[in-house]
Amino acid sequence: MKEVPVIDISQDRHEVAEMINEACIKWGFLEVSGHGVPKNLIDGMFSVSYEFFDLNEEEKFQYNSAGCKGGRGYYSVGEKALARTKGDLNAPGDQKETFFSGAEPVDGDSYYFTREAEGFFAKNIWPTTPADMKQVWMMYREACQGVADTLLSIFATALGNPPDWFVSKADKPISTLVVHHYPEQKTPPVYGAIRAGAHTDFGTLTLLMTEDSPGGLQVMGLDNQWHNILPKPDTFIVNIGDLMERWTNDTWRSTLHRVVNPPTDAGSEARRMSVVYFHTPNYDTEVTCFDTILVKGITPKYPPITAGAHHKEKITRNNSVSKI
Repeated sequence: MKEVPVIDISQDRHEVAEMINEACIKWGFLEVSGHGVPKNLIDGMFSVSYEFFDLNEEEKFQYNSAGCKGGRGYYSVGEKALARTKGDLNAPGDQKETFFSGAEPVDGDSYYFTREAEGFFAKNIWPTTPADMKQVWMMYREACQGVADTLLSIFATALGNPPDWFVSKADKPISTLVVHHYPEQKTPPVYGAIRAGAHTDFGTLTLLMTEDSPGGLQVMGLDNQWHNILPKPDTFIVNIGDLMERWTNDTWRSTLHRVVNPPTDAGSEARRMSVVYFHTPNYDTEVTCFDTILVKGITPKYPPITAGAHHKEKITRNNSVSKI
């Protein structure tokens, strides 16, 4: 497998499971078609998100995340540094701005209000302009959750578990829907700063819908070289996260990836947007090596950890940066 494969997940489940298993071993990335998310919903998600990021700074800062529960809201360029989540504690801020939404609490259900739940469930901040941003984002989130459930069922089959093994642990997920806007770089960024520093994702899987513009996604191959991932229209780029790597004892790769700067002469064509659904199961889900792997006599590489504890550790590092 010389490049990240494109897999139609509407095909035969067992054939798809075999292809996904190979992709997750060799790349930790794949591209997914046949997912069933309507094109008009995808287009609407990009349109309404661009409309928000086109607002002036003063308007966007009305929805700033500072002091908001659960980190909801707007982050300006440089406020986050993803490379810090992988130990590069001096990494400069990422050259992107972000709008962040997450799971909301359900009144009357104590699960959402425990000490362990703190930070995962909060009311989202929705701008008044564009007026339909909340509606479109909520519809898109629901569609992504459906795709994630389908993929998780296929993942379980690929790993020799019952089809509902993952889905049953994600009926109250702490998943987030995030949009990253990479503006045109009219002036060179500070030394070492790129659009998104090298990192791995935190959860089970990520669904990325993005554009083919200069300054894009690169993934680290088994050859220790960076490889460009070219997005295809209406096709999800999917990668597995740290939790899936821990569950499989590193059999599947939570692959290092980054978003690089565009060429200096790219101009306005380098503007780019990424719509990202980060799937993470229930916060109290214990993540430990599968029995199907341990029966082969393999020693677990990681101690047990809950999905929530792992996520909080990563988020703390990501946010530990002054604005650059």
